[in-house]
Amino acid sequence: MHRNGLCSRFFCSSAGRDSGELLHAVSFLLWKTFHLNNNENENDCFQLKILRFSRVTVKPIAHLFFSTGAHMSLHKPRALLRLSALHLALLAGFAAHAQQEAVRQEPEKSVEQKSSATLGTVTVQDQAPTPAPRETWRTQERSTDIDLKDTLSDQVAVQFGGGNGASQWVTIRGMGQNQIDYVVDDASSDAQIFHHQGRFMMDPALVKVINIEKGTGSASSGIGATSGKIEATTVDANDLLREGQTMGFRANGGFNSSKDKGWRGGFSAYGRSGMIDGVFAFNRASNDDYQDANGRLIGNSALDNRSFLAKLGVNFNDKLRLTASHRREEEYGVRNLREEFFFDTANDRPSYRHRTVDTSTVALAGKQLGFVDTLDFNLSRIANEQETRSTTGSAVVTIDTNVANLRLSSRLGQHRIKYGVNYRQQEAVPATLPTGVRSQEKTDTGAYVEGIWNWRPFTLTTGLRYDHFSLTSNLGQKQSDSNVNPSVGLIWDATDTLSLRVSHNRASRSPRFYEAMLAGTRLVTYAPSLEAERARNTEIGFDWNDGPFAASGAYFRQTVNGLQNFSSQGNNRLLVINQGKLNNRGYELNGSYRWQALTARIGVAYSKPELDGAAVDAVATAIPMGRQWTTGLSYRLANLELGWRGRYAQRGSYIPATRGSGGAAAQAVNRAGYGVHDLYATWQPLGDDRMHVNFGIHNVGNKYYRSHSQRSGTSALPEPGRSFRVNVTYRY
Repeated sequence: MHRNGLCSRFFCSSAGRDSGELLHAVSFLLWKTFHLNNNENENDCFQLKILRFSRVTVKPIAHLFFSTGAHMSLHKPRALLRLSALHLALLAGFAAHAQQEAVRQEPEKSVEQKSSATLGTVTVQDQAPTPAPRETWRTQERSTDIDLKDTLSDQVAVQFGGGNGASQWVTIRGMGQNQIDYVVDDASSDAQIFHHQGRFMMDPALVKVINIEKGTGSASSGIGATSGKIEATTVDANDLLREGQTMGFRANGGFNSSKDKGWRGGFSAYGRSGMIDGVFAFNRASNDDYQDANGRLIGNSALDNRSFLAKLGVNFNDKLRLTASHRREEEYGVRNLREEFFFDTANDRPSYRHRTVDTSTVALAGKQLGFVDTLDFNLSRIANEQETRSTTGSAVVTIDTNVANLRLSSRLGQHRIKYGVNYRQQEAVPATLPTGVRSQEKTDTGAYVEGIWNWRPFTLTTGLRYDHFSLTSNLGQKQSDSNVNPSVGLIWDATDTLSLRVSHNRASRSPRFYEAMLAGTRLVTYAPSLEAERARNTEIGFDWNDGPFAASGAYFRQTVNGLQNFSSQGNNRLLVINQGKLNNRGYELNGSYRWQALTARIGVAYSKPELDGAAVDAVATAIPMGRQWTTGLSYRLANLELGWRGRYAQRGSYIPATRGSGGAAAQAVNRAGYGVHDLYATWQPLGDDRMHVNFGIHNVGNKYYRSHSQRSGTSALPEPGRSFRVNVTYRY
């Protein structure tokens, strides 16, 4: 999955032939297929990552911290990343989705990876550079989760705010959505349609594993890894098939009642025949306008969601695998213009909005190919489209992204070298283009090399990354810049149960597009000195596992220089500049205790981002989250698990940088503290994992609160009141 230590990419295949010949043949076939096609409305990234994960604590694995970005010249990127008619025919004919099951390989120690503790079915692992959670598809079968907000609710340093869909905003360590990445099958885009919308949309039912990276990434973290990422890998047939099965299906359905009413259902079919496997999955969810804890109806919060996944895999032998996939996420309903705001009269220009994200991916995965120990090559195209309907007609905004990644690793005795290149091209097209105005375009290229040097009990990681961007504004102005970023880390296995780690990572992020929805009417120019944002993060931490007890913790200091801003010049003109230095510091502690069928968990996180010495309060950039807590307790009987989880936020008060330093403008922002509790139960009526009946009560105490990850003040959306949930999953 992520290329950090334990999560190096490994691939599975089928049985033996000459891998070298197949590698050359398939590589040529992929190049020809994509080079000959020339359409721009499809994008998807497919990545065959093979993850090694466990439900118990794992020793730290060596991770590399150096990376260098190399320029990958790809002509006509739209044509290059277009799926061929053959690929589409295969997808349609097979109606399948496939991704290889994790292939076990000797784990690598990483400063960014060391397992901590588990609660129930949630696997907690470190991932660059602090303890990182990992949610698996098996977790989803045992839950009533509807979206990522539910799925990641136990992760103390990850905060979601807002009601549902595009009204939700996410922070990692207090850093907002413009500073973090959202990656699915190794494909991502950093462009946004409208700044009053969240950027992340993902159906948990389609996910194999979700990984959280916190802080500035190492060299192999990819393009723009300055402040963390949410990284998901979609499920495949080999995940769902039981031992000895060649075909099967999964069906699920459920509903919510009380103050968060809605229903959901889905179906998946999957199979394997000879060297081919595939899966097809479809899910639908419908939510009415919800009520807050005071019984007040939140107007225009209703939302319908549909998701679709088809994936096809071909195992040429046990060392080489080719996959193709297409995924669609969509949400639609009558929504306020500013989706994260709440108005009693719902007077914020509500309109029907339909948003779709189509991702198409082709990936080649290999292992033991001579000097190349592992290979992961993928091409993706992401087509993000939003239609807004009004009495005067409809307006369509699109963002097209083409992605290519080549990731390799080689062994040098007990050491490992990881190296590769990354490429991403984006184009944002507003609904209208007046004379003299064009679409915005940006290309990011990078290359990296990392070394994992294993001298037990020490593991040293080093890395170097080179990144380059070229950017074109809607007025045709061009800007470019390059950066070289080193990283280094050290793990010391002090005892069999205790590991200590320290790391220093640097990364850069290219300037973002101006929001596509307004780019047709706002004229954008670049300051001559405009350059990429540059982040550095220093971190120390520990991982301890001693029988039933487990704990992990980290303290970090992060700096982002040259923070990007859009400065108004009047007459609908904007100047893109580098403005100020953002400093963020904080800590995170997690602990768990397991005794027979009982598991207890607690976590606390603190972050305090500041811009030039004053608190930042901008949901897209950073929010002072203060101190946040999570707790959990579960007990397993023979076929039944009962559990409780809690989430708490400490009261906060600060003066934001935007309010000046004196007079009435310096009034403090006050955020009320809160504690929210959920109860859940999972029952296996057949005595095994074929069927799960899940019950949940969210916000048991009917607490009225606003997430600290939202905007401050009464205009922010309150969270739903008490709701009851039931979900049933059956897998044949």
